[in-house]
Order: sequence, then C-alpha cells, then structure tokens
Amino acid sequence: MIPMHKERRQVTRYDIELDIDLVLESSAILPVKTLDISQQGLQFACDGLAANEIEPRGIQCHPLDHLKVKVIANLPVGEKKKKFYASCKVIAARRLSQEEYLIGLEFFDFEKNSEKVLSDYISQLPDSALK
Repeated sequence: MIPMHKERRQVTRYDIELDIDLVLESSAILPVKTLDISQQGLQFACDGLAANEIEPRGIQCHPLDHLKVKVIANLPVGEKKKKFYASCKVIAARRLSQEEYLIGLEFFDFEKNSEKVLSDYISQLPDSALK
C-alpha cells in the first residue's frame, strides 16, 4: 500500500489511475498505471523489474537527472479519448518496499497539442480527485 502523507506542492495534483505507456530510451514500452497527475507531471508505482527496465544500474543507486522517458496515454476528454504525448524526466524514485517503487515524472515537452489535451482532461476532473 502506498503511504499517504501531506506533500508541499505548488501544483494541484489529482488522485487518478490511468493506463499509460512509458517509452524508455531503449525504445522498450512499459505499461504502468498512474497514481496521480498534475499539469506538470505524474507519479506511478512499479515493481523491481519495471524499475530495473527504467534504470538497469539501480534506480536508487544513481542520479536520476539523465533518465528521460516518453509518456503516451489516451485521456478521456468529454465523450472522446484523446492521445496525450509528453517527454518527461525522472525526478524522484522512492523505494516503498522490497519490491515496490514510487516514480515521479516531470513533463518537459509536449507533442501534438498534448498540453491542451492534458489541461482539458484535468479541468473536467471532480474535486473529489484532488490530492
């Protein structure tokens, strides 16, 4: 279970579970589920195998600033699903247990009007999803 605690953030985050694909630098595609999302990034939990795919040298043993991934998702906006594409950098990796990690990504570039897709998606989320 993911520990719940207050975080001091300046960007509103929403507790939302979304299926996303991470495209790693090796071009491997890793399907994960988000734990939360904001206009600036997202978090997801993964097991040790997935963490090793993201950083084979050990996700907690090395600086993360060089790790880049691409996120692809179908976001439900209104009655439609819209494609979302964002380039991200890994900004946090926390070991939660022997086999579970919490990974934080920050968006730094968007493709194909994806910044607006994300904004439209977030604007329709209920207040109950606020973190």
